[in-house]
Amino acid sequence: MKAANYLNTIADQLHPYVAFVFPTGNGIFQQVNAPCHKARIVLEWFEEHTDEFHLMPWPPNSPDLNPMEHIWDVMKRQLRTQKPSCPNISTLRDRYLDIWYNLSPVMYEKLVASMPRRVAAVLKAKEGATRY
Repeated sequence: MKAANYLNTIADQLHPYVAFVFPTGNGIFQQVNAPCHKARIVLEWFEEHTDEFHLMPWPPNSPDLNPMEHIWDVMKRQLRTQKPSCPNISTLRDRYLDIWYNLSPVMYEKLVASMPRRVAAVLKAKEGATRY
């Protein structure tokens, strides 16, 4: 994704949502180190909006701290069990959406509950590899 497209998504979708959910400005947004996330125009936009919500600092190469990485892994493993393989992008999209909408709430609860352990493991490893 290009930085300009990402910024449009942030400004048009995330910003109004965060303003609604965190009207006192105490929201925190997490992004990873994708090139579009680190683009100057994106970082400047977040700097201009620090009174409304905060951008979580993110160490490089830290997928252990990103629960979404684990959700994607679960989804990919579930997709691989389906036969036959996807004949086109439309079928692939439909299958991923089906998997997404049927993920167990227990999985999300376990991921959230694991975050203190993940943070502790990353700190102990001094940003090195962990078992998560």
